Amino acid sequence: MARSLHSRPNRWRTERRPTRTRACGEAKRTMKKRLLDWILCPSCGERPRLQVFAQEKVEISAPVASPACSFYCGRHDVSQPAAITPPPDCGACYREEILEGALSCACGLVYPILDGVPRMIRNAREEYGEFFARHGLAGVPKAPAGVGDRRSSKSFGLQWTIYREGDHTWFKDDAGLRKAEFLDNLQTTPEELAGATLLDGGCGNGELTRAVAEYGPAIVGMDFSRSVEHAYRRLHEKGAHVSHRVHYLQGNILDFPLTSRSFDMLPTSGVLHHTPSTYRAFRSISRAVKPGGRLYVQLYRRRPAWIHAVNVALRAVTTRLPMRLLYGLCYAATPVHSGLSRLMHRLRGEPAPPRATARERAVQMFDNYSPRYQYRHTVPEIIELFRSEGYVEMKDVTLDNEARHMLAVLGRRPAEAGAAEVRQSSPMTAQV
Repeated sequence: MARSLHSRPNRWRTERRPTRTRACGEAKRTMKKRLLDWILCPSCGERPRLQVFAQEKVEISAPVASPACSFYCGRHDVSQPAAITPPPDCGACYREEILEGALSCACGLVYPILDGVPRMIRNAREEYGEFFARHGLAGVPKAPAGVGDRRSSKSFGLQWTIYREGDHTWFKDDAGLRKAEFLDNLQTTPEELAGATLLDGGCGNGELTRAVAEYGPAIVGMDFSRSVEHAYRRLHEKGAHVSHRVHYLQGNILDFPLTSRSFDMLPTSGVLHHTPSTYRAFRSISRAVKPGGRLYVQLYRRRPAWIHAVNVALRAVTTRLPMRLLYGLCYAATPVHSGLSRLMHRLRGEPAPPRATARERAVQMFDNYSPRYQYRHTVPEIIELFRSEGYVEMKDVTLDNEARHMLAVLGRRPAEAGAAEVRQSSPMTAQV
């Protein structure tokens, strides 16, 4: 039996500051209720309830097509939105944006929405104590941190805070080369991406997330660190015209805060090997791919034994240093790093390495020497991992310019017999 829009009363008190209206291109970090379609409590796996403290309306100047919610309508607090009668006005979700709020779960945990970003980590009460005190939530119980490592979270947060306008990510032009490489990595086309749903698992600085949004998909960018704040700020500064399609949240891959079988494509680059277990992280995130969807994983490649031994010895010291001190040492070492890099390329008969600023080189070294966890793998090993989770059509899609240090594998989750993809079968498409 179809459910009415008003079949469930809103159990949460809603506090609003005076509502104002702004243009879509105005820089402002806010959360759209569209994101609630995917969010689950990372502790118990249940659907949290929304409490709004501040929201505003936004004017969207041009018509925008975007997938409607498939699992849960956050605006009306109703499951199975396709069965609602009368059909909800999906476009309204793109004109209502949350500045600050909370997601409260029946298990007792509360997750802040701060600067438009849901903080879906178990120890949010500890990490964002000022938010809880300000909104009279100081009595909410604290929860232990989830599986992971505080140093890694702070390390990547610092790393992407150092990133500056004009810097290349891993010495590549984000708006050009990395965008083209993304299509090659996922074996996809701009036409296929239009209207698809993507999860960027470990979005870092968000530059690639924002660039891919130009093709028209709905994208969720998730990162364990506070780098999502930087990514969201950059989105509204440089990509306001696609901001309605991009959603960010802070979350832990090992305490996964998103629904299963929800995304058409899931790329995760240089992330899983920095968790306590690459295998556990893979099994956790791989569940989010829809039947028929694709999963792309990029990891560190196993090195020759002597190089590995040197790296392990250095990291035994560097992972214990204060992070600001370590970054300063990396920055001071950039002339040596640059010279050795050129020498090694010459000895191997390879073209000179790409030019990079001292800051770009320092960030690269910091990425290697700061995180607590770092594992390296082989292509056959990762293909077998895909196979163990039921994936098919695995391919080694490692790029030639990364093959010395990285590996990349693409796999597809088998389509369910007789079932079309959700985005194709859903009767609703929001037209704003």
